Amino acid sequence: MTSLRRTALMSAALAALATAPVASAQDRPVSGGTAGSVQGEGVGVSTSSGGATDGSSIGVTGTADATAVDGTARTDTRARLNERRATQRSSAYARTDEEMARARSRTTVRNGEEVRSRTTTMYRDRDGGPPVRTRECTVSTPEGTVTTDCRGGPNAS
Repeated sequence: MTSLRRTALMSAALAALATAPVASAQDRPVSGGTAGSVQGEGVGVSTSSGGATDGSSIGVTGTADATAVDGTARTDTRARLNERRATQRSSAYARTDEEMARARSRTTVRNGEEVRSRTTTMYRDRDGGPPVRTRECTVSTPEGTVTTDCRGGPNAS
């Protein structure tokens, strides 16, 4: 094989590689979400929120549930989306004369990029002590998912 022909074949192979479709990070599906719940003697709340994108489509989902024995319970879920971003939030609240519980979840999806989700919960009874709070944040990208305590540090789990 002559040197000129070898160079021509190598150039053709390089050109084929350069024009071959390469799976980018935006083509890989990304999904994520968070959920949280609090249960007391007479109250209970739970919320969840999640989403997914593959670069060409986008979607979010969420739930909220609240129960109160001889008290007040409220739930709310809302979603907004366009071709670039989708946001979903869920909230649940339950209260009796003796205790109160709340849970909130929120997810934001950027088309082809990332899914960010956050859930917070709070429970308080009438003993006069401080409320018990939890929070969890996740960021999902094509490279992987990171879970934190929403203050920058990773969770112990």
